[in-house]
Amino acid sequence: MRIPSFISKLKAPLGVAAASVFMTGCAVFKSAPQSTFDAKGPVALDQLNLFYLTLWVVAFIFVVVASVLLYAVIRFRARPGDKDEDIPAQTHGNPVLEIGVIAVSVLLLVIIAVPTVRSAIYIYTVPEGEEVLEITATGYQWWWTFEYPDLGVVTGNEMWIPVDTNIKINLRTQDVIHSFWVPKLAGKVDMIPNRNNWMWLRADEEGMFYGQCAEFCGESHANMLFRVISASAEDFDAWVERQNSPAREPAEQESLELAGRQLFQTKGCVQCHNIDGIGGGMLGPDLTHFGERYTVAAGLLPSTRENLHRWIIDPESIKPGNLMTEGILEQNLTTEDVDRLVAYLKSLDLRENQSR
Repeated sequence: MRIPSFISKLKAPLGVAAASVFMTGCAVFKSAPQSTFDAKGPVALDQLNLFYLTLWVVAFIFVVVASVLLYAVIRFRARPGDKDEDIPAQTHGNPVLEIGVIAVSVLLLVIIAVPTVRSAIYIYTVPEGEEVLEITATGYQWWWTFEYPDLGVVTGNEMWIPVDTNIKINLRTQDVIHSFWVPKLAGKVDMIPNRNNWMWLRADEEGMFYGQCAEFCGESHANMLFRVISASAEDFDAWVERQNSPAREPAEQESLELAGRQLFQTKGCVQCHNIDGIGGGMLGPDLTHFGERYTVAAGLLPSTRENLHRWIIDPESIKPGNLMTEGILEQNLTTEDVDRLVAYLKSLDLRENQSR
């Protein structure tokens, strides 16, 4: 059977559309760490419901318009033997049809617009009468600082929050425009120089949620990741207590850790990184309790000795353009020096059952 020419012309666009559907479907599954279809908090759920509403309205429009178009193409296509004057009856100027189309279009826009405005108000209104924890998130090229002003805690690249608690996040940047995004908890909000943006979110269950910068900000934009750890009230309070404690001191018999601490002070690490009890700069993340963190290099690698060794030896190969590269090259660290630094940094863990 011969395929009509108008259908043949649609094969390429239909193929592209089908491929797009199958490709985007890969991120729909709940196992995807950054799937927006697996909302774990009220803000993300509100935004997901708005997306579904918009999707169904647009799908309805597409089906109706495509059906009318397909009907017109088939019903009124030119056939062999037709003459130029055999033109179908025209409906131009039909007031009922034109007013009806306008009315339906306005109705569909209202169906989308009203929930959109309501959602915009909701995501910028922290629920009243409920407990609120305030956190200041600051973006750098290419890492994050999280400060808890009411708790006296400053940490880097991993933001701990208590489950079922409203979190107000003040968004700041120290250089270029960044964008704060935790797909399963809330949508994207930009961090703009000299502008104080903010957002709120809440995690409805315990767990680790993946976040990242969603605004191109330079060479390692794609490597600017972070984690949000939602913990029970007891675990969160214990974490805060540890964060407010001095850094763990190396035991005398642990000569490798003690040597690592000395190297940290003498090899220039303190110029960029702070450890309570040692001091240091703030050009890089605070490392006071680094051994408790799950990741290295702003969420890019799991926090293992091997990955930390890789990061110290050659940070440029992991995160191009980062500020550590030049400083590391200037220090001429030996493999033994790096082993000592790794041992010391991994020892900065006050948990009772720490694994070093």
